[in-house]
Amino acid sequence: MKKITIYQRGASDVVIFDDSNQPIDEYCQELSKVFHMSNVVMLKTSTSTFIGRPSQLTGLVVEDTESKIQQSVEAESMQKPVEEKTPPEEEQVDIITDMD
Repeated sequence: MKKITIYQRGASDVVIFDDSNQPIDEYCQELSKVFHMSNVVMLKTSTSTFIGRPSQLTGLVVEDTESKIQQSVEAESMQKPVEEKTPPEEEQVDIITDMD
């Protein structure tokens, strides 16, 4: 899955997702064509559609979320396991009571 962040001039960022299995370099090559269009851009993905003016776009960031999840899982599995410490045995305390 690809996460696409669209940066716009004078507006908040837009984040959309796409289920494409296309390699990220080829995917970015296709998306870069957006900046060469003149009037209106329609960026349609598997989950949503973005419509905007190319003159208002300042940048696009494409991330492959599946590889990030895989890297995160690998990093977690490489961490040293935490050693469990057994609690210290309770000390026996003598109880002193007042005697008359």
